[in-house]
Amino acid sequence: MAELLVRASAQDAALLRRIYGLDGHSPAAARPSRIVVDAHTPLKGADIAMTARRAGVPLLIDPQTYYLQGTQHPDDPWATRLPFGRADKLVPADFDAFTQEQLVASAVEYQIQHGATAVIAPYVHIDRLNSEWIDIQAGLWQRTARYLARENIALHVTAVLAIGWRVLHPVQGHAALAPALSALAALEPREVALAASKADQGVRPQDRAMDLVLMIERIRRDINVIAWQQGHLGELAVAAGATGYECGIGWRERCDLGTAANAHRKPQTGGTRSARPVFVNALGRSIPKQSLEALRSHRELWMRMMCADSGCCPVGGGTGLLGDARAHAIVQRRQRIDQLDRIERGVWRWQHLAESADAGLDLAHRLNRRAATNVDVKHVDTSALEAVSAVSHTRRVDARSRRVA
Repeated sequence: MAELLVRASAQDAALLRRIYGLDGHSPAAARPSRIVVDAHTPLKGADIAMTARRAGVPLLIDPQTYYLQGTQHPDDPWATRLPFGRADKLVPADFDAFTQEQLVASAVEYQIQHGATAVIAPYVHIDRLNSEWIDIQAGLWQRTARYLARENIALHVTAVLAIGWRVLHPVQGHAALAPALSALAALEPREVALAASKADQGVRPQDRAMDLVLMIERIRRDINVIAWQQGHLGELAVAAGATGYECGIGWRERCDLGTAANAHRKPQTGGTRSARPVFVNALGRSIPKQSLEALRSHRELWMRMMCADSGCCPVGGGTGLLGDARAHAIVQRRQRIDQLDRIERGVWRWQHLAESADAGLDLAHRLNRRAATNVDVKHVDTSALEAVSAVSHTRRVDARSRRVA
């Protein structure tokens, strides 16, 4: 069964208790397989770790060690409060054997001390085919394997392979990553969490998405693959053979490692954040709550966006959708990959994805026409939908051609 991993923040603790039925009420109709939190989230309390333990679901703490490759704000909690965090920028030459050993030990121990049920090995962002960070990643995985063996730590290991879209190249990418991929043999992780940055963006997002599919198919020959931070392309990854995908709840639905790291270069403001985006099932992604509220009076569009699933939003499609958007996002994402998982034949999976993406594109184009005349309706980025549509149609035709041959 394909997995849904949700990345929760400290403010989602009560939501998770409700989702798993730990608040005295029935659990949600569909629930996440695992919970993921940012490195600094456990410092705000043990609520999420306790919820995961009571619910009997695994908890992953993402060390986000690729932040070391850039400058962080001196007051940022990742840089100041984590044992392995720091504000200054490190380059490959700074990662000598001693530094790597220290990073591995502190990152692993931090995760275990704060309730992680599996270990995420320290990782770096490899954004170019000739990057010196490839050898650093290989060293970190090798040292993690030795540390776990030396300390008799028997937890499952997840190896995050964080790469830029250029490194997804179906021929050159895998060859360039050979030193790092070879190190996986020593680490023996449960899975590779493939964090492909900006795979749904660019002038031709369909090319990047196809490269992502090919990379997943290549890696999964040897080990399970999870699509990391890929809410927009998660189902595409599952159709390609990934065992699931991870993303945020309403926000943080796309993998953009550079933007995520840069966000920590500025001081955190105490101002009020905008409302969390709302997941629209017909689009397969979240859009600003303001847009939905502005479109309630447009009957045709609203009927296509509201949630008609009584098991998800029992208090009326519109009220439940807008009033309990976080639970709605989790339930709908879980049900979508369950539906995809039930389709036995690959060609039918691709057909299902293609039809879903095409319908989503039609709705997105209609919304964007409204956005041109209504400032409260925000433009919907169609890059991911276009990529999923193009790749799914291509793979569907390829699968049928192979069957005929």
